[in-house]
Amino acid sequence: MSAEVARTGPRTSIRAKLLAASAILLTGSTLLYGLVAFATARSVLLPSIREQLADDTVNVKGGLEEMLVAHYRNVRTWARLSIMREIVVQDMDKTIARFLASLQRDYGVYLDMLVFGKDGVCVASSDADDIGRRLPESAATATDGAYGDSAVPSMEWSDRHHAWYVRLASTIPDPDHDGEVLGTLVAMLNRDVLDRIVVPKPGHSQVELRLFDGNDRLVAGRSDPIAIRHPERWQVGRGSNPERFPADAPPIIHEGTDLEGRAFIVAEVPIGSEKILPTPGWHLTASIPRDLALAPVVAVRDRVFATGFGLILFALAAAALLADRLARPIKELTQVAARIARTGDLEPVPSPSSHDEVGELAGAFQRMVTAVASANDEMIRTSKLAFLGEMAAGIAHEVRTPLGIIRNAAQLLERRMKDCGDNEAAEWSVFIKEESDRLARVVADLLDFVKPVPPLKSSVDLSVIVERSAHLLASESTARGVAIDIEHARQPIIVACDSDQMHQVCLNLLMNAMQASPRGSKVEVGLAECGPAAELVVVDHGHGIPSEVLERLFEPFTSKRDGGIGLGLAIVRRIVRAHGGEVTARNRPEGGAEFRVTLPVHQQSNNGELR
Repeated sequence: MSAEVARTGPRTSIRAKLLAASAILLTGSTLLYGLVAFATARSVLLPSIREQLADDTVNVKGGLEEMLVAHYRNVRTWARLSIMREIVVQDMDKTIARFLASLQRDYGVYLDMLVFGKDGVCVASSDADDIGRRLPESAATATDGAYGDSAVPSMEWSDRHHAWYVRLASTIPDPDHDGEVLGTLVAMLNRDVLDRIVVPKPGHSQVELRLFDGNDRLVAGRSDPIAIRHPERWQVGRGSNPERFPADAPPIIHEGTDLEGRAFIVAEVPIGSEKILPTPGWHLTASIPRDLALAPVVAVRDRVFATGFGLILFALAAAALLADRLARPIKELTQVAARIARTGDLEPVPSPSSHDEVGELAGAFQRMVTAVASANDEMIRTSKLAFLGEMAAGIAHEVRTPLGIIRNAAQLLERRMKDCGDNEAAEWSVFIKEESDRLARVVADLLDFVKPVPPLKSSVDLSVIVERSAHLLASESTARGVAIDIEHARQPIIVACDSDQMHQVCLNLLMNAMQASPRGSKVEVGLAECGPAAELVVVDHGHGIPSEVLERLFEPFTSKRDGGIGLGLAIVRRIVRAHGGEVTARNRPEGGAEFRVTLPVHQQSNNGELR
């Protein structure tokens, strides 16, 4: 009764399992490595970016404050010059106007410079078209308050110049009357001066610098001035609210988004000191888009992923080749096993191509098939022997007695025919006797093969057995015209054997060699002792052994000599193996066949028993 193993689910090959495991392992490790590398690099890069932004704001803040303080002090100094007394006479000789024009020309950063009288009407200017212009009310009131005789710098628009400027103003004191003023000096500082200062350091081209005034209007920077209000442009992150902070405060770092939703990293610092420069509320920002700031890290991450996935593809290709190499011998073994199960023929198994576990499996399967084939051959041979034994027993019972009677009758008939002088009848009697003897030998061979007798070992000189066999076949050798040439060893070769059985081995081998040799040739017999073994070599000069017979030469009924049934060599192998030896046959390159019998030499144990 045969049982079939039920299969549940789809079949998954070793190749698919290896590829899946490799893909999961490699992809997971690559992703983990890429994410860890990205997080680590970002954590290292962000503080550096914040420090860079803070450094940019501090450097630009210093340049702005230095420039504004210088112009602020110049305006105060110019307002206290004695030439400003010409205001009293409305600068009739244009002395102040020429002075202001020379300042504008020499400095080259002022759109215009004006002097207003106490009534707020322009009495002198670097541009004559300004004469008679009234001082704006905001400018007049701006000089009052905490800054004494100086106004807070402010950003203004000039219709005449179609440009923005920073208004710097200072009162002109009356030297003859303490506490009295003669008018106001106003300098229109070109806003382009700020743009030349509010620029990032070399190598920081990705940083955007912007300067905002006290009303959060854009004063200078990369964007169009006065185009964007700061609260609308920046949405300050939680915990960072730089709406107002004291002068000389360190840069504040925060993150925000613009109107388009882009994330920025921002550093913000106030401009001016209330003790030196009356510019409260001005602040400078240095910003960089977050994605742009992290671009190097993202590039590294992308390269890691690209390289990693490239390596994954290469590793998967290598894994596929490895899986094919691992699965191929197993697949071949499976196909061989399936064919053996289907046909019952024990076909050869491919030799293992590796020395790993798969190679060991292939080798074990190969040895198993060889063992099964040997067992199958042995079973077939045993079956033949069993059948042969039954047949031999029947023949021995039914044939030997009649053969004996026929032989005896032939002998009596031969004597009587000779006495009567009937020579022809006597020859027929001899023929009957010889055929009876041949049949008797066939029956004896069958009985010897199917019912072997255990060898009775004793210490014997192998050369003596060979000489005895050659002497017994001397007449046969002469009749066939084939000589037997024995090459003796230098010393006796003592073996532990059954002399009668070994004599039978020599007779069979010598008779076969003589039958295969042409007339006029010789059979060469060699004896030698090779270490723990004795060798008997029988060589003929015939046509050799057919290749289709050579592989199964020692099997029963394979090779038949004249008058035999093909049991001689099978009996030879059985006897030799019973003595612990081996017999082989081969075709010699120069022609003829060679039979080699190897027997263990005589060994005697301590108790005197032969081994």
